[in-house]
Amino acid sequence: MKNQERIDRLRERIRKQLKKWDVPSVSICIIKDHEVCMAEGIGQRDQEAGISADAETLYQIASCTKAFTAAAVAMLATEGKLDMDRPVRDYIPSFRLHDEYATAHLTIRDFLSHRSGLPRHEYAWYGTGFSRDELMSHLKDLWLTAPIRYKFQYSNFNYLIAGALIEAVSGMKFEDYLEQKILLPLGMTHSKVYIEDIRSADNKALPYDHTEEYTMEGIRQIDFYQSPAENAESRTGDPTAAAGCISSCAQDMAHWVEFMMGNGEWQGQQRIRPDMMRLLTTPHITLADSPLYSPQRTMNSYALGWQVHSYRGYKMCEHGGNINGFSTETAFLPELGLGVFVSANMNVTLLADAIVMDVLDTFLDQADTDWYDRLYQGNEEMFDSVRAAFAAPAEQAVSNTHPSHPMADYVGDYERPGYRRVRIEKTEKGLRMDFNSFIVDLTHHHYDTFVTEGVIGELPVGLLVTFGMDPEGMIRTVSMKLGSEEGLGPIVFTKK
Repeated sequence: MKNQERIDRLRERIRKQLKKWDVPSVSICIIKDHEVCMAEGIGQRDQEAGISADAETLYQIASCTKAFTAAAVAMLATEGKLDMDRPVRDYIPSFRLHDEYATAHLTIRDFLSHRSGLPRHEYAWYGTGFSRDELMSHLKDLWLTAPIRYKFQYSNFNYLIAGALIEAVSGMKFEDYLEQKILLPLGMTHSKVYIEDIRSADNKALPYDHTEEYTMEGIRQIDFYQSPAENAESRTGDPTAAAGCISSCAQDMAHWVEFMMGNGEWQGQQRIRPDMMRLLTTPHITLADSPLYSPQRTMNSYALGWQVHSYRGYKMCEHGGNINGFSTETAFLPELGLGVFVSANMNVTLLADAIVMDVLDTFLDQADTDWYDRLYQGNEEMFDSVRAAFAAPAEQAVSNTHPSHPMADYVGDYERPGYRRVRIEKTEKGLRMDFNSFIVDLTHHHYDTFVTEGVIGELPVGLLVTFGMDPEGMIRTVSMKLGSEEGLGPIVFTKK
């Protein structure tokens, strides 16, 4: 089958799946043997106005940015400005983690491969308004939940640290380094590194979610994620920019995928040493295989900003990304010179993954799997597991119980080092919680435990919020489960 015939059939399937999945549009590029076979938008970037997406429409690529950050580190290593195996503290003397041994020994390779022992601690940064420097200073207060180099634990804090290292070594702001050293030299002239630049762009995809969080039906527009710490006038970017700041398009991402499948050379100039390029996709820590993708995709591991798998016997490098209203996947099979990028303007959808898998199988002439049906079901099961992990169904409440104190006794500010304060207020209905720029009402569950009526970031409705007493019987703490890593436990905040 000729490539053009493959592309035509893919386009037809994607249009059909956009309707099934209730997703407005996707941006897609496909590279085969140094040729851009496809670079376009499919569907509507603005559903309300009925405006179609095209090859230059900007989408937020979220954590697919991590591969760019790792490449920036490799570029500095190429220039002899840093050693991948020297402790980060050698470059940032003020750097401190909660564990002194980890502080003294962890290298940038450990952080880029998520083997530092840091769990996500997602709500120690998400929506807090803390600056980049403040987040770095808070690391000493955040628990590690594994020994260093022991297990894979995905954490955006690992890439916060990588961004800080790039700034310390280069003497440039992270966003400037990314733009001037990678994006512009690769001809990625449409791509942006500040949220305000995509918000103000004419040709951008708008962010959408389904009608209700953690469901698969309906479409509603939502806001772009923007950290309270960002400031357009001063060009102050997202504090965790190195973990997910880039907005890009099919046309630009074709250049990036082509570059990653090469030896670090671009238009006659060696941007990154070949050995450093190989290191970026060399497995550093193993991951469990996902039943959702097995047996076609196995032998999972994480390299530096890339996951690495065996896909039908070929080396596969890929990374996904999710941020408010956008889901992205970038992948390539270097032995076949085959690469693909897909971004959908829909929150937490596996459709981007399904399209990538369909592209790979189409060019491999494999037809034994319907990735759309498999991953649609997987998406539903993922939503069920999130609700099961964090939300408490009303039927699980112990009946005939009531709070131990009058509502006024729960009111106040509760603090924990490394996190933004939790504020509890009294309303006519009962209690309200203000946490990380999210304000949600609380409904009594049982005893001194309440549940949230609204979402907090990616935490679903029904999150348990439990108050505790001191020996004198006074309400003194509030705790919430803000992560699922083994050993993390509920995060406890103490009343001022």
